[in-house]
Amino acid sequence: IPMATLAGILMVVAYNMSEWHLFVKLFKGPKSDVLVLLNTFLLTVFIDLTVAIQVGVLLAALLFMRRMAEVTQVGYITRTLLAEEEEEEDPNAIRSRYVPDGVEVFEINGPFFFGAADKFKDALNQIEKPPRVLILRMRKVLSLDATGLMALEDVLARTRRDGTLLVLSGVHAQPLVVMQRSGFLDRVGEENVFGNIDDALNRACEVLGLPPRERPPQARPEVRREMEDTPAAASIDPSSAHAS
Repeated sequence: IPMATLAGILMVVAYNMSEWHLFVKLFKGPKSDVLVLLNTFLLTVFIDLTVAIQVGVLLAALLFMRRMAEVTQVGYITRTLLAEEEEEEDPNAIRSRYVPDGVEVFEINGPFFFGAADKFKDALNQIEKPPRVLILRMRKVLSLDATGLMALEDVLARTRRDGTLLVLSGVHAQPLVVMQRSGFLDRVGEENVFGNIDDALNRACEVLGLPPRERPPQARPEVRREMEDTPAAASIDPSSAHAS
């Protein structure tokens, strides 16, 4: 095959593989994604494909963690600020529960990793007077990393120093396993870890010497079923680790 013919064939193949129309569409996306695209493209052209892939994956991972940190929220719930962002149709909304005096409730929404740990610490600093019981609601935390666990350790140390009981509510499978393997579960006490907010509030009432409250009829399970299949779940009372 003449070289000129082969060159023409390669140009057609390269054109079809380039998918330039998709390349143009990507430039209409978020600026951060465009930046990752340009860096990867330029590194491929001027340096090496292997280097471009490594840098592109690294930039994409950093961008993902930044976005996850932005969407993770920590809500400080009191009787005067009853989770204003909760959905009205949420059957497990804290606004429909009785929170006794001396009890504070925090809720973490989203993955709890190093990007969200600082938000959590800032939210805790809003407490002016140490409560008798601090309930940490984790029904929307599906993953927990080492830095998030360290933040929880700091909370536990702080509550012990202030004479406050730490109670965990709505703990899912992955965070539960991480807590057990690290020994955090033993330090908190298995009797202070629950699968739903109603049992956690009743535990707070027990500590305060108040009668327990009945679970609202509209209440729904807050943790996933696979929690029952994890090694950590075997050490927790099924009636408290899962809302029926």
